[in-house]
Amino acid sequence: MDRILMDTHIIVDLVLSGTKPKDDVLDKIENSRNTNSLFISSITLWEIAMLVSKKRIEVYKPMLEFLEEISNIDGLSVVDINPKIASESVLLNDFHPDPSDRIIVATARVMNATLITRDSKIISWNNENRLIRVIEG
Repeated sequence: MDRILMDTHIIVDLVLSGTKPKDDVLDKIENSRNTNSLFISSITLWEIAMLVSKKRIEVYKPMLEFLEEISNIDGLSVVDINPKIASESVLLNDFHPDPSDRIIVATARVMNATLITRDSKIISWNNENRLIRVIEG
């Protein structure tokens, strides 16, 4: 089973019942979860905390509990930023400057994972560079 890395908005939408990915994408997510090959980057937890603090999303419990709940989803693992991911993130040619997106894309590269995203900047960049596998969620 392929490793699947979810972009921040994908996990937020899944947990908060926002815009759900297409059925075939949901199937890939569920299959990966069932085989313990579903991941998010640790920077995703920070991005979610920022979204909550800026009141761009509302969560149903205190922020720490919400983030812990995400971290404890069965079959989902949080990938910490390590030296390889950090160095890869600054080597992404012609990539936009958002550090969170850089870390997420670098994580997908280092893990050889497929990234599920709806981020048009990531999708557009990858269409030109083909450095990671992307599924539009």
